[in-house]
Amino acid sequence: MTDVLDPATAGEVYLLGLEPPRRGRVRRFVAGALDLWCASTGGTFELSSAGVVVVRRRYDGVAELSVPVSGAEDAGVLMGLIGEQFDELTPEEFRVAWGI
Repeated sequence: MTDVLDPATAGEVYLLGLEPPRRGRVRRFVAGALDLWCASTGGTFELSSAGVVVVRRRYDGVAELSVPVSGAEDAGVLMGLIGEQFDELTPEEFRVAWGI
């Protein structure tokens, strides 16, 4: 059993997630319309696939770190890196590594 007062890894303190970027209704519509147009003409331009990798504290859900990513591949790489750090680093080492 893990001692909650002295967590051994950053993963015991933080949660990792991918969240959509904050956009207004008009910007979401424009991004979706451009994606649809691009897909129908054979293009690869994707505005709607971008997001934000977010690290939140488990106990209150407050975001400690937010990193914008430009697509699914970038998000996967970054989330893999942070996931490894969750398993290997203490909470203090993780905060120092990311400047939080």
